[in-house]
Amino acid sequence: MRSSFLGLEVSKRTIQLSQKALDITGSNLSNSKTEGYTRQVVDIGSKYLNKYQYWQTATSRMTLAGQGAIGVGVDQVRDPYIDKRYRESTPYVAEYSTSADILREVETVLDNITTDGLTASIDEFKKALSSYAERPDSEELASIVRNSAYNMTNLLHSYHSDLEDLKITNLEALQTSIEDTNNIIDRIVNYNRSIVKEYTSMATGVIDDSRSVTGSYGPNEMLDERNLLLDELSYKGNINVYDNADGSVRVMMNGVEIINGEKYEHLYMKGSTKIDGEYASELERDYAAYDAAVLRWTSGEEGKFAAGELKSYTDMLNGNGVYATGYQNDSYGIPYYESTMNAFAHTFGNFMNQFNGAVDENGKVVDPSRLLFVTKDYAQNGKNYEDIDMTMNNIRIADSWMENATMLGEVYDKDSGTWKLSLDGDHINQLTVKLKSQSLDFGGKGDYEGTIYDYLLFISNRIGQNIDYNDSRYDAAYATSSSLLDSRDAVSGVSETEEGINMLTYQNWYNASARLMTALDDALDRLINNTGRVGL
Repeated sequence: MRSSFLGLEVSKRTIQLSQKALDITGSNLSNSKTEGYTRQVVDIGSKYLNKYQYWQTATSRMTLAGQGAIGVGVDQVRDPYIDKRYRESTPYVAEYSTSADILREVETVLDNITTDGLTASIDEFKKALSSYAERPDSEELASIVRNSAYNMTNLLHSYHSDLEDLKITNLEALQTSIEDTNNIIDRIVNYNRSIVKEYTSMATGVIDDSRSVTGSYGPNEMLDERNLLLDELSYKGNINVYDNADGSVRVMMNGVEIINGEKYEHLYMKGSTKIDGEYASELERDYAAYDAAVLRWTSGEEGKFAAGELKSYTDMLNGNGVYATGYQNDSYGIPYYESTMNAFAHTFGNFMNQFNGAVDENGKVVDPSRLLFVTKDYAQNGKNYEDIDMTMNNIRIADSWMENATMLGEVYDKDSGTWKLSLDGDHINQLTVKLKSQSLDFGGKGDYEGTIYDYLLFISNRIGQNIDYNDSRYDAAYATSSSLLDSRDAVSGVSETEEGINMLTYQNWYNASARLMTALDDALDRLINNTGRVGL
């Protein structure tokens, strides 16, 4: 005969289980809007009798059968494969979005160079030349031409200033991203430490047997917070996450182990205190040390990234296309568009000086008195025209042109060996035609060869193509990431409808268990109080 109270014990345990299931259902519903929360379930198993005990007989095994259900633990409903796929897709979302935004800022700085920017400035210069060609002896019209050229140099100066400001802004954004990355790493390490301690008390048997606690019932809320931080970290760069036997995680970022339990690496921008010059901040000084943002882990390994926000910032700050040197790369970032504008200033200035008889086809000065454009440091401290490359920052109107506005209308008289004003305007008209049609080599790196107008169109098209590329790649990456997030939410997210059904199910289970206890109580009452009393 079985124990008299076995049925009551089974019913009590079942009532407790149904109560706990209702508690977990309520917890799921209350956390349905909590970011990073993973749906939890009570794992329930059937309590069984060990049939291999030597002292048990077939009869004893039968009398002790029907032990009911037991709660094994509270588990999270999560798919590691979807987590892995999601974290592989998110860095591309961050990278392409950030790059597209920065390139739009570059496009804004250059002020639509084919419409409102340099092209419009050149058109004004040509218009002034056409008016001057009609009256080459007019000092006033010659001054308008020179003023138009002066406005062009000011526009180039503003491009330089704005691009430098944009570079500094993104340097600061990179520094913020680095600090965020290090902060996330610290928090993950702290959760690793706390989670291991929890597993030490919750999974004692597993740890005592030297087995991995992965898959054991653990501190679910802390696991959620750590998973949320791992998701954030995946936006910074491409990561791979591995479970350690003690419940902590190991994280690799582009081949570098940045987290392993309580061990970790921090990221920083490598700089130099030996570089000369005055800088507004250490950040600018560190960037100037290599003319690039050079990232390092505290282990000394270089911080290279295959995707993510950090890659976007470094590409936009270090990308110098065909002009790349040292730590720069061949991406089309802010330095590349600075180089293209410097190439324009250099080529345009030399073209004008050569047309006016100041330099030869190799850019060597043959007559300093004929210079139209020079650098800001020209003739200072013994510096010659060839000593300093002409850029958008240092190009200026030469003193010789400032003193003689009609110099541009002069032609060389071979008989007298002097420059004389041409009154027919053909010389000025030739310049107008050359500005429109002469093919020039821009950059000296094989980047582009064509007319001034074609070159500006080439730069504008390249910016537009880069923006379109990043936008299209962002759309594709975002669609993939959103699809994976939806899949993860379908598995791990809380469905209020599903939890409502579970609530009704567990409530009915609770009611049925309570009715069973009542029935067993009636049966026990009959056994104790009425057995042997005939006629009652």
